[in-house]
Amino acid sequence: MALYVDRLIDYTGRVPYRHKVWCHLVADSDEELRAAAAELGAAEEWMQGRRGWDTHFDVPAPWRDAALALGAHEVDFRFMALRTRSRRAALALGPVLAVGAPVGTSIEVPLPVGVGAWTVEHAPTGMEVAWRPDHPLLPDRTVAVLAADADCTAVVTFARDASGATGRVEVAAVWSSRAHRPNR
Repeated sequence: MALYVDRLIDYTGRVPYRHKVWCHLVADSDEELRAAAAELGAAEEWMQGRRGWDTHFDVPAPWRDAALALGAHEVDFRFMALRTRSRRAALALGPVLAVGAPVGTSIEVPLPVGVGAWTVEHAPTGMEVAWRPDHPLLPDRTVAVLAADADCTAVVTFARDASGATGRVEVAAVWSSRAHRPNR
Protein backbone atom coordinates (compact mmCIF):
# COMPACT_ATOMS: atom_id res chain seq x y z
CA MET A 1 0.00 0.00 0.00
CA ALA A 2 1.20 3.53 -0.71
CA LEU A 3 0.42 5.06 2.68
CA TYR A 4 3.15 6.52 4.85
CA VAL A 5 3.44 7.75 8.45
CA ASP A 6 6.42 9.51 9.98
CA ARG A 7 7.53 9.53 13.60
CA LEU A 8 5.39 10.95 16.38
CA ILE A 9 6.11 14.49 17.57
CA ASP A 10 5.06 15.82 20.98
CA TYR A 11 3.34 19.21 20.66
CA THR A 12 2.48 19.54 24.37
CA GLY A 13 2.24 23.23 25.24
CA ARG A 14 2.04 24.22 21.56
CA VAL A 15 -1.43 23.03 20.51
CA PRO A 16 -4.83 23.45 22.21
CA TYR A 17 -6.10 20.02 21.15
CA ARG A 18 -6.88 17.00 23.29
CA HIS A 19 -4.22 14.93 21.53
CA LYS A 20 -0.75 16.43 21.91
CA VAL A 21 1.34 13.83 20.05
CA TRP A 22 0.94 13.65 16.27
CA CYS A 23 2.46 12.30 13.06
CA HIS A 24 1.76 12.89 9.37
CA LEU A 25 -0.21 10.53 7.13
CA VAL A 26 0.48 10.86 3.39
CA ALA A 27 -0.22 8.72 0.32
CA ASP A 28 0.84 8.54 -3.30
CA SER A 29 -2.56 9.86 -4.38
CA ASP A 30 -5.11 12.10 -2.72
CA GLU A 31 -7.80 9.47 -3.42
CA GLU A 32 -5.91 6.88 -1.42
CA LEU A 33 -5.23 9.43 1.32
CA ARG A 34 -8.94 10.27 1.60
CA ALA A 35 -9.91 6.57 1.63
CA ALA A 36 -7.39 5.81 4.39
CA ALA A 37 -8.51 8.82 6.43
CA ALA A 38 -12.14 7.71 6.12
CA GLU A 39 -11.15 4.23 7.38
CA LEU A 40 -9.47 5.89 10.37
CA GLY A 41 -12.52 8.06 11.06
CA ALA A 42 -11.05 11.40 9.95
CA ALA A 43 -13.28 13.90 8.19
CA GLU A 44 -12.17 14.95 4.71
CA GLU A 45 -12.13 18.61 5.76
CA TRP A 46 -9.28 17.77 8.16
CA MET A 47 -6.98 17.21 5.18
CA GLN A 48 -4.22 19.81 5.10
CA GLY A 49 -2.11 21.18 2.26
CA ARG A 50 -4.32 22.21 -0.62
CA ARG A 51 -1.54 22.95 -3.14
CA GLY A 52 -1.58 19.47 -4.65
CA TRP A 53 1.91 18.43 -3.61
CA ASP A 54 1.64 18.79 0.16
CA THR A 55 -1.66 17.09 1.05
CA HIS A 56 -1.62 15.16 4.32
CA PHE A 57 -3.49 14.49 7.53
CA ASP A 58 -2.09 15.18 10.98
CA VAL A 59 -2.79 11.93 12.82
CA PRO A 60 -2.94 11.70 16.62
CA ALA A 61 -0.84 9.02 18.29
CA PRO A 62 -3.77 6.63 18.95
CA TRP A 63 -4.55 6.56 15.20
CA ARG A 64 -0.97 5.87 14.08
CA ASP A 65 -1.22 2.17 14.97
CA ALA A 66 -4.53 1.98 13.08
CA ALA A 67 -2.82 3.53 10.03
CA LEU A 68 -0.05 0.93 10.29
CA ALA A 69 -2.71 -1.79 10.51
CA LEU A 70 -4.18 -0.45 7.24
CA GLY A 71 -0.78 -1.03 5.66
CA ALA A 72 0.96 2.31 6.09
CA HIS A 73 4.76 2.24 5.95
CA GLU A 74 6.86 3.92 8.65
CA VAL A 75 9.20 6.45 7.05
CA ASP A 76 11.54 9.18 8.24
CA PHE A 77 11.44 12.93 7.63
CA ARG A 78 13.96 12.62 4.79
CA PHE A 79 11.59 10.31 2.91
CA MET A 80 8.71 12.73 3.50
CA ALA A 81 10.78 15.66 2.24
CA LEU A 82 11.91 13.80 -0.89
CA ARG A 83 8.37 12.63 -1.61
CA THR A 84 6.90 16.10 -1.19
CA ARG A 85 9.56 17.86 -3.27
CA SER A 86 9.35 15.21 -5.98
CA ARG A 87 5.56 15.55 -6.18
CA ARG A 88 5.90 19.32 -6.37
CA ALA A 89 8.38 18.98 -9.26
CA ALA A 90 5.99 16.56 -11.03
CA LEU A 91 3.14 19.07 -10.80
CA ALA A 92 5.33 21.61 -12.60
CA LEU A 93 5.41 19.27 -15.64
CA GLY A 94 1.77 20.04 -16.40
CA PRO A 95 -0.38 16.88 -16.24
CA VAL A 96 -3.27 16.89 -13.81
CA LEU A 97 -2.04 13.70 -12.11
CA ALA A 98 1.37 14.20 -10.56
CA VAL A 99 3.27 11.89 -8.23
CA GLY A 100 6.69 11.89 -6.66
CA ALA A 101 8.85 9.71 -4.47
CA PRO A 102 12.41 8.99 -3.39
CA VAL A 103 14.45 6.91 -5.82
CA GLY A 104 13.81 3.19 -5.46
CA THR A 105 10.26 3.67 -4.20
CA SER A 106 7.24 2.57 -6.20
CA ILE A 107 4.30 4.91 -6.66
CA GLU A 108 0.69 3.75 -6.88
CA VAL A 109 -1.57 5.77 -9.21
CA PRO A 110 -5.33 5.12 -9.29
CA LEU A 111 -6.61 5.73 -12.82
CA PRO A 112 -10.05 7.24 -13.51
CA VAL A 113 -13.10 5.00 -13.30
CA GLY A 114 -14.72 4.09 -16.59
CA VAL A 115 -15.40 1.40 -19.12
CA GLY A 116 -12.51 -0.38 -20.80
CA ALA A 117 -9.11 -1.65 -19.75
CA TRP A 118 -6.21 0.75 -19.26
CA THR A 119 -2.97 0.12 -21.15
CA VAL A 120 0.40 1.86 -21.14
CA GLU A 121 0.64 3.99 -24.26
CA HIS A 122 4.04 5.49 -23.44
CA ALA A 123 6.51 4.96 -20.60
CA PRO A 124 9.99 6.47 -20.83
CA THR A 125 13.14 4.40 -20.57
CA GLY A 126 14.12 3.87 -16.95
CA MET A 127 10.54 3.70 -15.67
CA GLU A 128 8.75 0.44 -14.91
CA VAL A 129 4.96 0.14 -14.99
CA ALA A 130 2.99 -2.68 -13.38
CA TRP A 131 -0.62 -3.13 -12.26
CA ARG A 132 -2.09 -3.66 -8.82
CA PRO A 133 -5.39 -5.57 -9.05
CA ASP A 134 -6.01 -5.88 -5.31
CA HIS A 135 -5.82 -2.39 -3.80
CA PRO A 136 -7.40 -2.69 -0.33
CA LEU A 137 -8.71 0.90 -0.18
CA LEU A 138 -9.68 1.32 -3.85
CA PRO A 139 -10.97 -2.14 -4.87
CA ASP A 140 -12.99 -0.85 -7.84
CA ARG A 141 -10.10 1.08 -9.41
CA THR A 142 -7.34 0.24 -11.84
CA VAL A 143 -4.10 1.10 -10.03
CA ALA A 144 -0.85 1.53 -11.92
CA VAL A 145 2.40 1.00 -10.04
CA LEU A 146 5.30 3.14 -11.30
CA ALA A 147 8.94 2.62 -10.30
CA ALA A 148 12.38 4.01 -11.13
CA ASP A 149 15.76 3.02 -9.71
CA ALA A 150 17.50 6.33 -10.47
CA ASP A 151 16.65 10.02 -10.55
CA CYS A 152 13.91 10.29 -13.14
CA THR A 153 11.51 12.96 -14.38
CA ALA A 154 8.98 11.71 -16.88
CA VAL A 155 5.41 11.64 -18.11
CA VAL A 156 3.77 8.26 -18.64
CA THR A 157 0.65 8.05 -20.79
CA PHE A 158 -2.16 5.57 -20.18
CA ALA A 159 -4.92 4.90 -22.71
CA ARG A 160 -8.09 2.88 -22.91
CA ASP A 161 -10.42 2.09 -25.74
CA ALA A 162 -13.98 1.52 -24.63
CA SER A 163 -16.58 0.94 -27.33
CA GLY A 164 -15.03 3.48 -29.66
CA ALA A 165 -14.54 6.13 -26.95
CA THR A 166 -10.83 6.57 -26.34
CA GLY A 167 -9.58 7.87 -23.00
CA ARG A 168 -6.09 9.10 -22.17
CA VAL A 169 -4.42 10.09 -18.93
CA GLU A 170 -0.96 11.56 -18.53
CA VAL A 171 0.80 11.13 -15.20
CA ALA A 172 3.86 13.20 -14.34
CA ALA A 173 6.28 11.32 -12.12
CA VAL A 174 9.49 12.43 -10.44
CA TRP A 175 11.90 10.28 -8.44
CA SER A 176 14.64 12.11 -6.60
CA SER A 177 17.64 11.12 -4.50
CA ARG A 178 18.30 14.70 -3.42
CA ALA A 179 16.72 16.32 -0.40
CA HIS A 180 17.63 19.87 -1.39
CA ARG A 181 15.46 22.07 -3.55
CA PRO A 182 16.27 22.17 -7.25
CA ASN A 183 17.86 25.32 -8.63
CA ARG A 184 15.32 27.85 -9.81
